[in-house]
Amino acid sequence: MQHKYRTRIQGESLQAKIREYEFKILEQVIFPLYFGIVSLFAWGLSLGWMTFNYITATICTIVMLFFIIRSYRKIKKLRWTLDKYRKGLEGERLVGETLNQLSGDTTYVFHDIPGERFNVDHIIVSTRGVYVIETKHFDRNLCHEFFFDGSMVYRLLKNGKRFPCPKLLPQIDGEAQFIRQEIEKRAEIKLPVIKVAILIGSFIHNDGKLNDYWLLNEKAFVKFFKAQKEIYDKTLVNTIANQIREMVKIDVDG
Repeated sequence: MQHKYRTRIQGESLQAKIREYEFKILEQVIFPLYFGIVSLFAWGLSLGWMTFNYITATICTIVMLFFIIRSYRKIKKLRWTLDKYRKGLEGERLVGETLNQLSGDTTYVFHDIPGERFNVDHIIVSTRGVYVIETKHFDRNLCHEFFFDGSMVYRLLKNGKRFPCPKLLPQIDGEAQFIRQEIEKRAEIKLPVIKVAILIGSFIHNDGKLNDYWLLNEKAFVKFFKAQKEIYDKTLVNTIANQIREMVKIDVDG
């Protein structure tokens, strides 16, 4: 029987992490609940129904309190990570839906491309170029602002000071290198990759220049993308897109 396949959707890796952390939180709830029931049972038995005594009940209660405190601390930390993943998932889906509107005969959009211990949020393969896109989701109600001087990204604080974001550009560099190498290995084609960071709900001061990196919000990216000239023919685009499609293919019958 011929297997059926689908391509990965936006935020698929984050969704898996969210399920993992939801299960971890559930584990932290179950252990205190279990020892709570044991403690209550032991106290009941210590009243003379069976051979259990107050010492046994006290020990069970201490163990229960230990697990409650331990679980509370772990749940607090897990919830913080879970909220971060949910925020990231929301951002990837928002950008994914925006990028999907660009899809057509000469533009292919792919999501959640898996690498080694990381994933690339989005890729556009188009006659206008190949774009590797990393998304960062910020609350638009807080009016986040960033400054990009060409070599470093800074977050502008309310007091006017700049806080450096040293990890963003190396992250984009690594993802772009990974995709460039995969295209060369799979399609035997060498070509440049445009490195993009979409900072959702933010304003980026970059003097309107897009050189080695594109740092834009989701609305500005669409505008700049559509303004690019077509540099590749459809045959080359189809060849590259077919290879990327193999990277995001999932066997639904497996």
